[in-house]
Amino acid sequence: MKTLSCADLGSKYCPCHLAYSKDCIGCNMLNKNEICDCIWQGVCVYNEVNHNKKFSVVERQEYLCNIKNITLIEENTYLINVEIPKEISKDLCNPGAYVLVKSEDKKSNVFSAPISVMDVDLDTSNLEMVIKTVGVKTKDIIKFNKVYIKGPYFNGLFGIKDIKSISNSNCLIILNGLSQVNSINVIQRLIDNNNKVDVFINHNGVIIDTVVQKINSLGANIYHIDIEEDKKFIADYIKSNSIKLVYSGASNSFSKVVMDIVDSIDENIKLAISNNNLICCGEGICGACCIDLNGVMVKTCKAQVNSREYLKNI
Repeated sequence: MKTLSCADLGSKYCPCHLAYSKDCIGCNMLNKNEICDCIWQGVCVYNEVNHNKKFSVVERQEYLCNIKNITLIEENTYLINVEIPKEISKDLCNPGAYVLVKSEDKKSNVFSAPISVMDVDLDTSNLEMVIKTVGVKTKDIIKFNKVYIKGPYFNGLFGIKDIKSISNSNCLIILNGLSQVNSINVIQRLIDNNNKVDVFINHNGVIIDTVVQKINSLGANIYHIDIEEDKKFIADYIKSNSIKLVYSGASNSFSKVVMDIVDSIDENIKLAISNNNLICCGEGICGACCIDLNGVMVKTCKAQVNSREYLKNI
């Protein structure tokens, strides 16, 4: 079985429970296989598991945090500012970062909901996130002055390696709906790596003014498009500007349209997309996030998969 890249690999949360249960995502030697075929160049997970004298897993912590502000931005959708511990602030600036959130009155983890990080102020340890109150996991959060935050988690998008590694290139961000909230960390990392970043926002979807303001403050150009009517314009833009990476922060159906546009020009253009799969525990244990990818069950709350391969199989 081909090894997958794990979002936790090399972090302090590795080895995790999956390594000790022989279900490791990144190491075939710890996944019911005797063949070492990984290309990981960091600390060997297999060695860590087999040479530790005792079971050693660094658990993500849950924090009861103060809610500083709640703003209604549209029906049942709220921008929430939370004061978080400094020790997790920096990690939450990573592209694809998310947290598990539950209301102050809920003790069981069954009430935890995965919420994408919109932005983090490292000076004030202020976390901004957007929550749509659609069910029992989220509708009570806005009723309290405190909220439970558990994290950090890192697999909120596919294509993290490409986003972190690309430099001195032209990149395009295409956004639609609430998935636009996780674009800030993506844009910031691309700009930090000396890339030129332009942003297309589908005007037929929800547009969050706070996101638009933050994108403008980062210096990225914003264009409003219609994903159906402007396919030729988008394709011409990608071609004429020699775009090397496209990130689609949107639903899977929207990202499929983006993929088709990109591939009509050049299938070698890097494609990253938001991870829209169901996530419950965030640790690859419960199985809620598993999908069948070419006959292999993949834990998408932790495993990095090829964006094109994923979109073609769902």
